[in-house]
Amino acid sequence: MRTILKAAAAVILLTAGAAAQTPPPGVKLPFPMAPQTPFDTLVSPDVAADGRITFRVYAPKAEAVSVKPWIPGLPGEIKLSKNADGVWSVTTDPAKPGAYRYRFVVDGSTIADTRNTYNSPMNSDNYSLVEVPGGADDLQTYRPGVAHGLVAELKYDSTVAGPERRLHVYMPPGYSKGKNYPVLYLLHGGNDSDLDWPTEGRAGIILDNLIAQHKIKPMVVVFPEGVIKGSWGMGSPDQDKFGDELRTVIVPLIQKSFNVSKRPQDRALAGLSMGGIQTLNIGLLHTDEFRYVGVFSSGWLPDTLKEFEAKYGSQLKANSHRLKLLWIAHGETDIAHDNSLAMMKMLASKGVKFQHEETPGGHDMTNWRRYLSEFTPLLFR
Repeated sequence: MRTILKAAAAVILLTAGAAAQTPPPGVKLPFPMAPQTPFDTLVSPDVAADGRITFRVYAPKAEAVSVKPWIPGLPGEIKLSKNADGVWSVTTDPAKPGAYRYRFVVDGSTIADTRNTYNSPMNSDNYSLVEVPGGADDLQTYRPGVAHGLVAELKYDSTVAGPERRLHVYMPPGYSKGKNYPVLYLLHGGNDSDLDWPTEGRAGIILDNLIAQHKIKPMVVVFPEGVIKGSWGMGSPDQDKFGDELRTVIVPLIQKSFNVSKRPQDRALAGLSMGGIQTLNIGLLHTDEFRYVGVFSSGWLPDTLKEFEAKYGSQLKANSHRLKLLWIAHGETDIAHDNSLAMMKMLASKGVKFQHEETPGGHDMTNWRRYLSEFTPLLFR
């Protein structure tokens, strides 16, 4: 019976894949081929050498199809055209190198690209992902011959946030040969997940390339899940449970499970957008635990800034003297631009020293990948 079940399972698997795997001439299969449709040979997305992206959907009965790409410089929604085979398609203008999220809208229903297995999940949503490779100097582009690290998933139970929490961890090339690596805790933005930096953020590839160029020290990087039910990640320290989880649950878990240093001078914290606010709340008040702090496209909301200053302003100068680096960056057209400026003005008034950079562009991963590549070489020196 066991042999029969195995054989039956094999036939089912082969039949299911028959449409996608056409046998060479002369090969006879012990089962009929499934009928082929345009879907079976559809390529989407299709990236040209000049950065133009062709998106395709097989939807013969649909009346309207569009794509919503998160790609700077392109419209937020682009209509597709239908051909006689029922395939809808559109080719965009050239996109800059990077990894970008997108989804389709088919007759009002939002769907991922069913011909693309490369995706980027958010906290309660899922997007397909397309990569536009760059040149030899583009750090987020995969380079043959470069040694690559490992990104692992770790589930854990949290006394702060509840059971079955999840995080991801980057281990540098040669990790098993070394001990006591410095560690960076890298936080995502609002409504996103611990998979944002490893997927859309291309963090592992960026770190691999920087290590290969001897621009950064090999380090462990932790990507936690910053969203906690019943907590407000963009609020004050008292409104967000994540600070307690990071310090009392995640850091001890990483120290127990991985070869990382326990010294504060070997520990860094950075985050984008909501994760930048969390970084401020944690990093500025616990400089005895984190000596390097990076804030990407972020700053407290106006009312929260006043609340934070009133409650903790007098502590900031005394706390910040322990910091080896407080690094702040935002884009010229960033939605967090004004909040970031107000934050820096308050910090400067309290005698807190920091480095600041304003770059072209806005509140998007193109900038955040850049900030990661500029911040990490400054760490653990």
